[in-house]
Amino acid sequence: MKGQKEMTGERKVYAVITGDLISSSDMNYSDRDSVLTFLHDSFSFISNCLDPGSGVLLPVDISRGDSFQIMLDEPEDALFASVLLLLKFGVFSEKNNKLAARISIGIGSVEYLPYSGNVGEADGQAFRLSGKKLDNMKEEGKHLLITTANPALNLILESQCAFFDNMAARWTGVQKGILLEKFSGLTQDEIALKLGKSQSTISQSLKAAGFDVLRKFLDNYASLFEYPEIFLMGNE
Repeated sequence: MKGQKEMTGERKVYAVITGDLISSSDMNYSDRDSVLTFLHDSFSFISNCLDPGSGVLLPVDISRGDSFQIMLDEPEDALFASVLLLLKFGVFSEKNNKLAARISIGIGSVEYLPYSGNVGEADGQAFRLSGKKLDNMKEEGKHLLITTANPALNLILESQCAFFDNMAARWTGVQKGILLEKFSGLTQDEIALKLGKSQSTISQSLKAAGFDVLRKFLDNYASLFEYPEIFLMGNE
């Protein structure tokens, strides 16, 4: 950021992704370096997976080694980015200490961007929605939640996120890895070659993991932004 920017007059909506690690207090200090490296590498991976025109308006901020926040200029990418991150956590956990995350996506206006470019210093509706709901998720056992200023839309999104949580809880380590490769842009044949498996095995794994349903969830969410006015209805 080249200077402080007040955005009060803008009607554009943004996405703020806030998350934290579950049971991070049980983590050994010797593991924290690998987790921090994993988080930075994961956000770099996600950035590469997004469309070239998409933008991370404020870079990721990692606090205390167990919480993170990022702001996206293109809110339609927020769910895809969050699913990728949850898959990355799943693959990482299979190889290292068991690690899981909660992710709260806030969709709304942003009133202030700091001179420093530090996402932790920014403020606005999207930040408050994201942070407030993350605190509630800890008590409710949720892993993914999307919140807007529209109460009716929130009811639908909450139900869809609950279905996602239920589906994701059933994924095996192999399925998580294959889903991640698929969403990174590889074809089934390319995944099969990379993992040393047959194409039919990859196809069966994607079907068992509910790839088509997940793809529909992502596409439908992104399509909502063709009607941006629905995100500006209601109050926080």
